[in-house]
Amino acid sequence: MSIAFVLDSGSDYLGQEDVIETSCPVHVVPLNVDFKNEGTYLDGITITHEEFYDKMRSAKELPKTSQPAPQKFYDTFHKLINEGYTIIYLGMASGLSGTYQSANVAKEMLTDEEQSKLYVVDTGTVSAGVIYLLEYADDLVKQGLSAEEVHSQVEERKKSVAGIILLETLENITKGGRISTLQGKVGNFLSIKPLLKVKDGAVETLENFRGKKKGIRKLSEMVQEWKDNHEELFIVHSYPSRQVVFDTFKEQFSLDSFKKIRCIKLGSVIGTYGGEKLIGFIKF
Repeated sequence: MSIAFVLDSGSDYLGQEDVIETSCPVHVVPLNVDFKNEGTYLDGITITHEEFYDKMRSAKELPKTSQPAPQKFYDTFHKLINEGYTIIYLGMASGLSGTYQSANVAKEMLTDEEQSKLYVVDTGTVSAGVIYLLEYADDLVKQGLSAEEVHSQVEERKKSVAGIILLETLENITKGGRISTLQGKVGNFLSIKPLLKVKDGAVETLENFRGKKKGIRKLSEMVQEWKDNHEELFIVHSYPSRQVVFDTFKEQFSLDSFKKIRCIKLGSVIGTYGGEKLIGFIKF
């Protein structure tokens, strides 16, 4: 039995500096990114992460992202099943996007026999969180587990996955309607940097800091605690490069003791609301 993974571009699998190696093939269904008066792009395919941030920086209005049509998922599922694969779809959190629902509609479009070869997972996370679950699932496949067994274990493992992120600015979440314009203006004036937790498809504010240094210090303390019991670190960011990310952390401590570091740059899906210079990590 051959297994293939399908992701959506909310995973930020596409366009990374680091090559993400898996033993199983990985296919990505892109979301749509619409810039007013400039056209619509396919996330990670017809617009790179760098191009996205360049355009967003100069745009008067935030771009809008939208889920792929069910037909896009159907075409991918149908093709892979016809090629002899059993599919595991790791979807971005249904609480943050309707993308997972589109994939489920596509599943209903398949025949009963085809549906038996498709397993769908609402990961409850995005970006580096999905990448972590992808690599975890791929390791299970390499151990000889069946698609059904991998699906079951991923469903269990996803319950422990959470993203901890520090925002640089409130401008994007203000433009996106997540907080009021007044709150955004006051927060930016006071240089408020929110530390957020993303888990089970919900976003929670852990703490607010006056100034980036205080926020980075707190984030670094959390990574230090993580380092005491873990050899792997999954970083998520919207900085220009991974080196800038490492330099930011090195102001507080060295990352050298981690056996494995995966550095995932945000694409348009989360970048639209998180903005530039966001930094954080994934707990699992």
